Parts: sequence; structure tokens; C-alpha cells
Amino acid sequence: MTDRISVLPGRGAVERSPADPESSRGMEWRNSLARTAARGSRWGLAILGGVLIGRVPVSGSLLPFGTACVIAVAAAGRPRLALGAAAGAMLGAWTAPRGPAELQEVLAPLLAWLVAAVVGRRFRNPGWRAAAGALTLLLVRLAAAFVSGASFGKAGALGAMELAAALAFLPAALLHGSGPARLSHGQTASVLALAGFFIAGTRGIGWHDYELAEWLGRAAVLLAGLAGGAGVGAAAGTSLAIIYGASGMPGWVATVLAPAGFGAGLGASWGKPAAALGFIAGQLLFSPYAGSGAEIGSALAHSFLAVAAVALVPRGVVRRAAARLPGTLEAERLGRERQQEAERLARQQLTRVAAVFEELSATFQDGRALHNEREFDQLVARACERICRGCPKYAVCWDRYVYQTYRDLMAVAAAGIDGPVSSRDFPEGLRQRCIKPAHLAKGLSQVLEAAKTEMYWQQRLEESRQLVPRQLAGVAGIIAGAASQLIRTPGDGEAKAGPGGAPRYEVRVGVAQATREGAPVSGDCFRRVDLDQDRVCLILSDGMGSGERAAAESRAAVAMLQRFQEAGFSLEFSVQTVNSVLLLRSPEETFATIDVCLVDLRDGTVRMLKLGAAPTFVRRANDVEVVRSASVPAGILSRVDAKTETRRLEAGDLIVMITDGALESQRGGTNREESIRRALRRLPGVAAGAVAQELLNQVQANNARGVPDDVTVVAVQLVERGRGSGGAKARAVAGRQAR
Repeated sequence: MTDRISVLPGRGAVERSPADPESSRGMEWRNSLARTAARGSRWGLAILGGVLIGRVPVSGSLLPFGTACVIAVAAAGRPRLALGAAAGAMLGAWTAPRGPAELQEVLAPLLAWLVAAVVGRRFRNPGWRAAAGALTLLLVRLAAAFVSGASFGKAGALGAMELAAALAFLPAALLHGSGPARLSHGQTASVLALAGFFIAGTRGIGWHDYELAEWLGRAAVLLAGLAGGAGVGAAAGTSLAIIYGASGMPGWVATVLAPAGFGAGLGASWGKPAAALGFIAGQLLFSPYAGSGAEIGSALAHSFLAVAAVALVPRGVVRRAAARLPGTLEAERLGRERQQEAERLARQQLTRVAAVFEELSATFQDGRALHNEREFDQLVARACERICRGCPKYAVCWDRYVYQTYRDLMAVAAAGIDGPVSSRDFPEGLRQRCIKPAHLAKGLSQVLEAAKTEMYWQQRLEESRQLVPRQLAGVAGIIAGAASQLIRTPGDGEAKAGPGGAPRYEVRVGVAQATREGAPVSGDCFRRVDLDQDRVCLILSDGMGSGERAAAESRAAVAMLQRFQEAGFSLEFSVQTVNSVLLLRSPEETFATIDVCLVDLRDGTVRMLKLGAAPTFVRRANDVEVVRSASVPAGILSRVDAKTETRRLEAGDLIVMITDGALESQRGGTNREESIRRALRRLPGVAAGAVAQELLNQVQANNARGVPDDVTVVAVQLVERGRGSGGAKARAVAGRQAR
């Protein structure tokens, strides 16, 4: 980069191309179909649940559970699904095993929905909504009993059971759509109760002597014991036994469910066969209490059918169910794994953040060293410029006796630290050469006084600046120590596996560089950073001027940006922070361009961010697009306009990043971008390395005496993973070229 900024880069980046309309319409159609299917499944489940729960009687004649289910779903904030449950409960009341219900019983679920929808608006808490709806329905039942002369006791008992059932169903209804990672004990009990009423609602459905309710009940208890252990199995058996007993099913069938679930839970740790044996053994222990041998044989037949059904359930389904139940071994194991993974990621992140602070600390230290090395040279140059320039014997002092004059002035400056300078303080050689000693002494006194004032404030500034690297280094040490001491977990260096398998693309990078004529090193710096298996960050920076100083600035910008990206910070935040650090790093004018391409290897998306950088060229087949920057380089303003441009590339497309030395070396006056654009169109090859080298050859051909500024050309090619030459080899070559 040249030492001045003559013209800011052109504005008006190319607009993004719109998405393919055919693809968008296809995506919208699939999303709409998925939403319709999900909505239909929710309505179907609500209606089916209402039918089954509405069929369950209590005390042989009352049907409180359908209305309770409607109230619970409405209180959970699902009034439309509650209407579906009400429709199902009405059908369930009509088809109840005790016989067809009366008209008021059939219409009761619809009345419960109306009451819950009206009363629920006055309460925010779901529990209060459910209680208010059930109590309001109770008042309506009592008023109807008073008008019709019916029994107040029956109406009161029915209302009390509806209130209790609605509150019992509410935790399970609140789970709809939330899907918590782990259920609480209350939610587990509510789910078991709701499942029990679902199963009890199938009573009366069967084939010959095989009752669907008995088969489903045993399968549910066995599955609960297999997934949740002895405690959950016994709880499932107990709750189902209570529901069976209240709905009038045979007593022995209900009695054996709890010990059967307990036995299944005891054998669950050894797998499905042991759980099935425990389930059967739990029933056989209570066989002496059966009414007859036929009853035992029927129970065993239903049990074997349940065992066969549970055997078909995939192990993964059982493990996922176990992970959501409280107190299970699977839940504890997954909890430990999640904790270890969280600790590993935290340790990795803390280590990266510590590296960022270390990089910032080193950057401030480097800036201070560059400043201190020039203090004495600036003092002598200032004295020469202000005092000796114009003297008739200037050539004698500063050409013939330059070393002696420089040494004598340093001695005078050292002697004049404590007070004003006089000609008597001059060394013998300087006293003989100087023809205006009084003028020189007065000028040196003024220079030294100004230097002492400046040094005083610089010392105060340095003292405050020295706190920055110390604090940053201290924070880095604290974070690194916390990461190594407090977090004890294996797995360092493990690759992070991205979701959805291996990425689709990989990038091949070619780098070609030329140094300014007469400069010892290039002031440009390029680095490829593989963030993970899904993303690659390409960073190019051009320091002010050329040589060591420009190289130091560009390397500092690239190193800091790399650290921030590896630590997981956003691209915009990283660039703003690097800009602030470069601004604080030195009181003199220093700046560097920043050109970043962040490539997503899964879908080919490229995010480009540029601060004062030369344009980037995107080549698709024979079309070349120019992406420009409207921002100044980093290290000039306190805040920069860091905006990103996004492009979607396909296999074979090329991105070409250049420094402004490549533009200055082009012929064509103000239309130098078009020269590079035409050159990219004419290039027959598509390999990244060949493109970068060919562009550099053309730049050097235009400048036979050497390029006027450092030139770096970076060509990035997106290729399908597994196509062509090995990606690892290409990355290794690109890394060597970048270094």
C-alpha cells in the first residue's frame, strides 16, 4: 500500500442476485405441506384423545374425564385443539361401554369448552384457568340440577371429579409443543395418568377373548418399567390399576399391574428379555389371588402379546424415552455426557479467548517498541531542521563532520536535561566548528524544553498504555488457568463434528506475491484459517507503505483477526476490534487494509468484508463480478463501516483477492479494474494456483523495472469434495505459499 490514501475505493457494490423462483416455489410448497400434515396430526390426536377419555366411566355411570380433558387443553392455551377434544369427547360419551349417554352428558364437553374459553381469558396462570373453568362448570351443573330437580350430590361429585382430573391432566397438556429435555416428577405422573385413561378408553374393543385395554395396559406398564426402571414401572402399574378399578374392570387384572411393572423395572438394566421375565414373574407372584385358572391363562396370554409388541419397539425409542424420565440411569448418563461436552466446549472457548488477549497484549508491546526506537533520531532531526538549516557552514557540520556533530549534539542534550544550554557546555570540536554558538545554544534550549514537556506527557501516556497489555495478559492468564484447573475433561484436540455429515465443498487456494522494488520484505500478509470442517476464513491485509513496518502492521491485523475468528466472535465484531487496536497501537499514522472471505463449505455461501481493500473479483464461468469496498482502512477512524457482501457459489467458481499494488501496476488509467476483469475472462485455466500466477505474470510484464508497490494475488476455487486432486494436498500447498 502507498503511504497516502489518494482516492477511497469506489462505492456501489454489486446487488445480490435473486433466488431461483422455481426453487422458491418448490420450497414453499413443501413447507406448506409439512405444516398441513403437522396441523392435521395435532387435530387427529386431540379428537382421538377426546373419544377415548370421554368413554371412561367412573362409579359405573359418571363421565367426568372427557370434560376435564377439554378444560385442561383449553387452560394450556390451545382453544382450537380443545374444540377438537370436545368433539371427540362428545362421540366418546355417546359410545361409552355402559351404554348411550343422555343428551346433557353428550353436550357437556361442548359446554365445558365454552366455559373454559370465556373464563380462561381472565387468568394468566394455566392452573387458575383450569380451576376456574371446572368450578364454573360445577356451578352450571348445580344450577341445572336445581332447575330440573336432579340430585345435587351427583352434580357435586361430578364437578369435583372434573376439577381434580383437569388439574391432573394440565401438566401433560402443557407439554404439547414444548418438548422439554427432561420431565419433572409431576409431569411424569400426569403423562402416566393421561396414558392410563387413553388405554381405559379402549375397553369394550377386542377380538374374542382378547381385550385391547388389557393388552395395551400391560404393554404400557412393561414399556414404562423398561424405560424408567422399577419406580416408574410400579407407578405406571399403580395409576393404571386405579383407573381400571374406577372404571369397573376385574380386580385381579388391576392388582397385578403394579408388581409386574416393578419386576420389569428390576430387569430393565439387563435388556428387554430380563425386563419381560421380571414382568411375567411379578404377575405369577399374585396368581394365588386370581379368581380361576382361566383368568390366569387370559392374563398370561395378554402379557405375552404385550411382550411381543414391546420387543418390536426400537431400542433408540426406549433410550430417548428413558432420557426424559427423572431419575433413570439413561438420564444420568446423558446428563454426564452433556456436562462433559459443555465443559470441553467451554475449555476450548476459554483457551481461544485467552489467546486473543495474548495477541492483543503482544500487539500493544510491539507498537510501543517501534515508537521508542525513534525518539533520539527525531530529537536530532528536529534540532538540525530548526537550528542549523540555512547556516553557511551547514555542509561542513552535517556533511564532512556528520558523525562528530551528531555525537556532540547528543552530549549537549544530555548535559542540558537539568537546565538551559549555554555555549560553554559545547564540546571542543563543536565550539570550533560552530560560527553561531549563542544561536545554537538558544535553539537547543528551546528544543530540549519542548522535548522534556513532550516526554513528560508521553511518559504519562505510556504508563496508561502499559496497563493495557498487563491487564490483557493478566486476563489471559486467569482464563487459561481457569480452563486448565477448573475444567477437567478429556478429549483435547478432538475435531468438532458438524451436523449433517461431511460438507459438500472444499476450497483450493493459490497465492502469488511480488515485493516492491528495493523493499526487503512484502508489506502484504495473507493467511488461510480453517475454523472447523464447515468454514474456511481467508484473510488478506496490506500494511501502509512497504518493508518491515508495513509487514508488522499487516501481520498484526491478520493475527488478531485470526484469533478472534478462532475464538468464535462474529466477523463484524472482530473487524471493529482490530480497527480499535490498530488505532490505539501507535500515536503515529498507521493503518492497514483488511480483506476477508468467509466460506461456508456446506452450501457454498461466501461472506466478504472489506476495509479499504482493493476490489474482489468473482468469476462464474465467463462472467466476472466486481465486489468493491466503501470503507477506509483499519486504524484511521474510531469506527468503520464494516458491512458484508454475500455470494452463493457453485463448484468451479473462483474468487480473486488482490492488494492495491496489483491495481497500480495495471495499464489503462482510471479503468484498472476493467483490465483485471478482462484478464480473468481471457484466462483459459480454472485452477486456483494457475490463475494467481498468471495474473502476477501480467502485472510484472506491465512493469519491466519492478512493481511500484507490493503485489499479492489470492485465487480461491470452490470444488466438490472428493473430485480431482486431494484436498489435503491442495491445502498444504496453499499454506506454504501463504507463509
